[in-house]
Amino acid sequence: MSMVGEGFSVLPAEQRTLLLRMNEVTGPIPPGTVDQAVAALAAERGDALAALGPGHRRTRAALLAAADGVAAALGRQAVRAGDRVALCVEPGADQLTGLLGILRAGAVPVPVDPGRPQLSRWRQLDRGGISACVSQSWLLDRLSWPEGTATTALDRVPAAAPADPPPRDQRDPAVVLPDGDAGAAMSHRELLNMTADLGDRFGLGPDDRILALTPIASGQGIRESCLGLLTGAALVFGEDIDLREPTAWLDLLARERITVWNSTPTLLELLLTQVERRGERLPEPLRLVLLGGELLTGALLRRLRRLSGPELVVANLSAAEEHGAWVACCQLSDAEAEMAAAPIGGPLRNQRLHVLADNGGICPLWVTGQVHYGGLAADCARHRSATATDRWPAHPESGERLLPTASFGRVLPTGTVETVGHASAQLLVHGRRLHLHDTEVALASTDGVRAAAVVTVADESALGFVRLAPGTSRTGQDLLDHLRRKVSPYLLPSRIEILDAFPLTPDGRVDRDRLATIGETTPAPAPVADRPPVAADDRALLASATEIACRVLALDEIDPETNLIDLGATSVELVRLATVIEEELGIDVAVEELLRFPSIAVLVGPHLTTDAAPSAREPDAEPSADEADEGELLVDLVARQAFKDTHRGIRQEYDEVAGTALGGAADPRITGRRSHRRFAPAPVAFAALAALLGAVRRSQYEGEAKYWYPSAGSAYPLGVYVDVAPGRVTDLDAGTYYLHPARAELVPVHTGHRVPATAHAEINQPALHQSAFVLYLIARMDAITPLYGELAWDFSVFEAGAMTQLLMMVAADTGLGLCPIGTLDPDALRAPLRLRPHDRFVHALLGGTPDVSADRPGRRRTPDPVDRPGRTARQEGPRT
Repeated sequence: MSMVGEGFSVLPAEQRTLLLRMNEVTGPIPPGTVDQAVAALAAERGDALAALGPGHRRTRAALLAAADGVAAALGRQAVRAGDRVALCVEPGADQLTGLLGILRAGAVPVPVDPGRPQLSRWRQLDRGGISACVSQSWLLDRLSWPEGTATTALDRVPAAAPADPPPRDQRDPAVVLPDGDAGAAMSHRELLNMTADLGDRFGLGPDDRILALTPIASGQGIRESCLGLLTGAALVFGEDIDLREPTAWLDLLARERITVWNSTPTLLELLLTQVERRGERLPEPLRLVLLGGELLTGALLRRLRRLSGPELVVANLSAAEEHGAWVACCQLSDAEAEMAAAPIGGPLRNQRLHVLADNGGICPLWVTGQVHYGGLAADCARHRSATATDRWPAHPESGERLLPTASFGRVLPTGTVETVGHASAQLLVHGRRLHLHDTEVALASTDGVRAAAVVTVADESALGFVRLAPGTSRTGQDLLDHLRRKVSPYLLPSRIEILDAFPLTPDGRVDRDRLATIGETTPAPAPVADRPPVAADDRALLASATEIACRVLALDEIDPETNLIDLGATSVELVRLATVIEEELGIDVAVEELLRFPSIAVLVGPHLTTDAAPSAREPDAEPSADEADEGELLVDLVARQAFKDTHRGIRQEYDEVAGTALGGAADPRITGRRSHRRFAPAPVAFAALAALLGAVRRSQYEGEAKYWYPSAGSAYPLGVYVDVAPGRVTDLDAGTYYLHPARAELVPVHTGHRVPATAHAEINQPALHQSAFVLYLIARMDAITPLYGELAWDFSVFEAGAMTQLLMMVAADTGLGLCPIGTLDPDALRAPLRLRPHDRFVHALLGGTPDVSADRPGRRRTPDPVDRPGRTARQEGPRT
């Protein structure tokens, strides 16, 4: 029964008063639209900085003039008021120009991620009825669009005089984001109200600088951009490759004197981890931290407080919809930092926040219900909704139709709302929905855990994932046992997996859909093989070794008899495992034997009272070349050389068949093209390195760009990065460089910062330490995937082969030596080379002046690396 108009409430009077007061926050909303508000700020102070980035500083007046140029170009393309226009730009200040330019034309921007596959981009345009696109000239050259799509290169249109945009309703969409078939929209009124409230609440203005971390094709990216555009604060952009690099964030915070950090809790956690690794504190200019989009744990807040000054203001923000404007805020004190999870707080001005029970009634304090929003959020959602909003629940007293959310929460006596669950993270137990919120919070608060996530999978079970602090030696089973004392048995995950890093969405949240996929595809533990009974001491030793192996190899469970290579272990990881076991258990490990029979039983076998080693072949027996088949690994050096000497790559059944002679002799240059694994200590002359790298530069011939090597479709997605050792190349500082093929210049990426030697396989490290430089071939997959789809990686590998052959030939002419290698940890390249998410390691070459003494007659040749053939779990490129 509805109680609307009855003047009756089952709530105690003091609770009813508290809820009414919580929802009485009102305030003025700036008039007009988003672009008109930006123009008003530019009229007041056009010389104020609006955007700062690598190589550019844009004032508010300059930004508005550039946007008006885009608007004029769209007008010439017959874009009308209300039309939807795709905005496809790389992260940076251009995203502000494009966003404002489309709005100044009276159209609605629809951000499109340039990294998405072509089919996905085209489908987004088709669903949105989009026939025009604003982008950057280099993207328009690289990406293709449906026939009939009018394109505008925002970096090539001249600035224009302002024109009067057509009139629009404040509740009309200011931007539409990809979210299902219809897309998610934020209205002018919502964005103006949000930024006015946060600007007044936290004193945001021209003296502030906000670090821009999020691509604009997300709700977080739009909120971030509008927070700068509409409050007068300047947005600071790094290189687009810095968006997921905490080292770059920390450098930007200090160098650009950032005052406002605005991100998801996940990105803040990555930043704090970097601060802790350096043994530093957050830079002092930082005065405000705005967080939202995810669960914010008290454990993370406490870490933030320890690494910052006492004056730092921290706020937790919440939206009614995933890609919507912020509608709730909680400024966090020390009291909230001691809670398991931070509250989302109370509504922003002109918003209303309610927690309703399943029967539609108002939940008393501390009683869990579904979170609903009224006020501005519900009004704008009704205005743009294509579905019947009369089915929305009505407030039992006011009758107002409320916008339901997927969150569940409860009102606290402080007048703030605490979330306790989400519809996407529930388990059905005996017909009752249970929230995994408490499980995740408990896991995140465990000693040694830096980040945690608990997700559901198809069979209504839960999986836990954690990232551990450096030096922590906890296992998944250990964490699961700890959870048993913290949460209900019904909320325990079926297992907990330890990850080096969580997959992230483009806006910086933990990608829970991908986590669920990881959990579903994790190989099940191998069945336990029959073995002789072992003594109690033996069982303890096996158990300890197995626990260490699980930790080192990031696996939940391992059977001692299982071949570790079958579980994805590389030879480098096996050597590291042997080292850790020797250190922690105090036993000697025969590394050669471990490489030959990679299992825990072999690893500890000599120290057991019973023989736990495999008996398929005697330990001293050497595998012959004839015994090796396609699925068997040869690790013995003699056997490997014998296998090579058989020359199986030649079809020997044609040895006796008559053929047609080619005549002549082999090209004498063949003797110059060889791999060098020993390098002289003398520095390499920069002129020699320049001549070598000149082989992969771009040239102009009769007005056409030319390279000396082929590339599929002339895409040329491969880039060359040079890692220079200290004092080993004349006139060149140590560090990493990017070879700009068009400018024929080495552009510094990280001066003084190199790829760690541990990224390379153990067998390659002696040659690495002798080398003067390393060349890394990196494929920008978003530069070729739109052209070739699933074939893009194959074509990138082919191109790397052509480049390697060319470099090897040129090296011989310049007096340099190169050694191709393909085995390393690609994740270790991301920070030193500042790679983007779509960049993939393909190949590498060690380089330097060849050590001619290594060619003395009778000198023993260095054996080749003992590595597992094929790709490893952490390897993305080809192998030699």
